[in-house]
Amino acid sequence: MANLHQAFIDFDKTVKLTEAKKTDIRRRRDVVRNKIRVFFKDELKYNQPKFQSQGSFTINTALNPINGNEVDIDDGIYLQHVSQNENEWPSPKEAHRLIVEALEDHTKDGCESKTSCVRLTYANDFHIDFPIYIMKNGHARLANTKTNTWIKSDSKDFKDWFYNNRKNEQTNRIIRYLKAWRDFTKTDFTSIELTILVVNNFYGNDRDDVTLYQTLEKCVTFLNTNRGIKKTVSPYEELWENYSESKKNTLIQKLSDLMNDIKTAINNQSDNRSSIIMREQFGDRFPKLNDKTITPIKEFSIGAKPWQL
Repeated sequence: MANLHQAFIDFDKTVKLTEAKKTDIRRRRDVVRNKIRVFFKDELKYNQPKFQSQGSFTINTALNPINGNEVDIDDGIYLQHVSQNENEWPSPKEAHRLIVEALEDHTKDGCESKTSCVRLTYANDFHIDFPIYIMKNGHARLANTKTNTWIKSDSKDFKDWFYNNRKNEQTNRIIRYLKAWRDFTKTDFTSIELTILVVNNFYGNDRDDVTLYQTLEKCVTFLNTNRGIKKTVSPYEELWENYSESKKNTLIQKLSDLMNDIKTAINNQSDNRSSIIMREQFGDRFPKLNDKTITPIKEFSIGAKPWQL
């Protein structure tokens, strides 16, 4: 049987967002933060907002992008110039407009208002999503421009849930493996869906290849039974609510196919063939292994014992 643990560890080193890239992103993010602060203070004469990093960047599951994708960074903006009286709050669309105005012409691709964030894009590199919040009685309300309402939601809660429920650093690696698989195969799982699935169905082992297989086995069973993934923090929405049954079946089948291929690879006697099976699912960033050769006994040096070689 093949042992692909080290191959997965090496794969993780390739796909995991590098420290150099993290440093560069933080530097440019801080420039943007300062630009927003100055705009609020000097142009609007408002109290400066506060910021809180969120998303995969903060739970250490961010990846180096492929297929023309961009690194996705989330940075929450918490408005400080509003009262506790909701009747005096700006509308979510107005709050978005302020951030768009603050960042106008900051990059050549500019920024745009989306449903639950303002997105600033650095073309072919990364983008920063800025969800905008107002705190009331210690709880965050998120600006949603689709409904033009402030809804109870805070990505910081998800970060807290993650670190309170994940088992260990191996959990992060399993999530990164699945996100890398998602990116290579262009499967329609979102990052939050994969993260919730892994944390709630994690089945640890000393080997990452076995852990990935066993975790996937639990994930597939869960999805076949529940036909959905519920967000684990407020507003606790069903993430598959608008998915057709056909799309659900496709996602479950793709996850099942991955699970079966990992089992086939582990049970294969050839490391080379096992790695080729994995490269079909994870791409050429997954290491291609060579089979270990055993020296025939007739070629042993004089006096050498097989167990000494």
